[in-house]
Amino acid sequence: MEVGEEVLIESDLRALLERKDMFRCYDGFEPSGRMHIAQGIMKSINVNKITNAGGIFIFWVADWFALLNNKMGGDLEKIRVVGRYFVEVWKAAGMNLQNVQFLWASEEINKRAEEYWTIVIDIARKFNLTRIKKCG
Repeated sequence: MEVGEEVLIESDLRALLERKDMFRCYDGFEPSGRMHIAQGIMKSINVNKITNAGGIFIFWVADWFALLNNKMGGDLEKIRVVGRYFVEVWKAAGMNLQNVQFLWASEEINKRAEEYWTIVIDIARKFNLTRIKKCG
């Protein structure tokens, strides 16, 4: 519970952990420059707590979103270097990567591009910017 943003019912969480051998947790990050100490140390501590409790931790590396936000001057290769740098910092900070996966948004989107872009276009047709910002 100490690493969860919201745990609505403690008994539900306990039942999930007792029922499932492995559970999945997700987080994401935009490769955007140097990592600060809280990102490195605190994230490592929390990920280790989750994986030690039997979880699989999945990081979404938001490389295309960093590109959209013009991080690293909009150079996708530099953004990928920074993403790999984040992984190395977490390893150096003591993160156990045995049950940790890093999924690059660009690669995962490209694997199912037709499905992904169909959904993006459908959302763009049905919702205006004000509504999307409200949801975000």
